[in-house]
Amino acid sequence: MKPGDKVHYTSPHNTIENGIIKSLNDSQTIAWVVYKCNNDWNHYMNYTGQSTNIQDLNKGWINN
Repeated sequence: MKPGDKVHYTSPHNTIENGIIKSLNDSQTIAWVVYKCNNDWNHYMNYTGQSTNIQDLNKGWINN
């Protein structure tokens, strides 16, 4: 996975959140993912990313 990739996260309550990877830590175990950006996905880099373990992410968006 790399910055710019579309990903989705499934919470323990089975809620799906789509997002875009903004950046990765040096060991590529943590991604900062923009989940909420008022549907302004073309400008996701202007929004704050949330720290998420890479192992908790799946590639691609899910329509929910």
